[in-house]
Amino acid sequence: YRVERIIKATLLFSKGVSVKKGSFTLSTLRREMDGAIEFYDYSKNIDFRYDFPSDASIEGDIDLMAIVMQNFIYNAIDAIEEWDECEEGTIEVVFREEGGYSCFYIYDSGAPIENKNILFEPFKSTKTKGHGLGLSLSMQIVKAHGGDIALLEGRKGFLIKIVNNPN
Repeated sequence: YRVERIIKATLLFSKGVSVKKGSFTLSTLRREMDGAIEFYDYSKNIDFRYDFPSDASIEGDIDLMAIVMQNFIYNAIDAIEEWDECEEGTIEVVFREEGGYSCFYIYDSGAPIENKNILFEPFKSTKTKGHGLGLSLSMQIVKAHGGDIALLEGRKGFLIKIVNNPN
């Protein structure tokens, strides 16, 4: 599964992102995220929390947005796994509609981010399991959705926002 993920990410990154927008529910996205978590190896007790209405619909490419969320969830798991100061952790995904955007806030209780300057640079990673494409590809996907990704100040986390119904 991990090798397949890396190959898929490399191909998407190298050929560019083509968005096929449609309406999907947040419960569909949640099922994709839960499925991805089942395939990922981790040893610590992690509490996954979701704060969004499962029946809400947003516009976007469900396959590509699932990749984005998967990348951020995996990074959060790795941050918890690699941080010696905690034996367990929390990952929280919060959804809000704000100013014409569908916004996902992703927080984790893992290790602090070491080098903020290389977060979205391709093939650069501070993780032992990282290949350096996850966040770079995620940024490409989100930009193709008319959105952006930002590192949050204060509480450790990211904001992923995509244009909500651009028609």
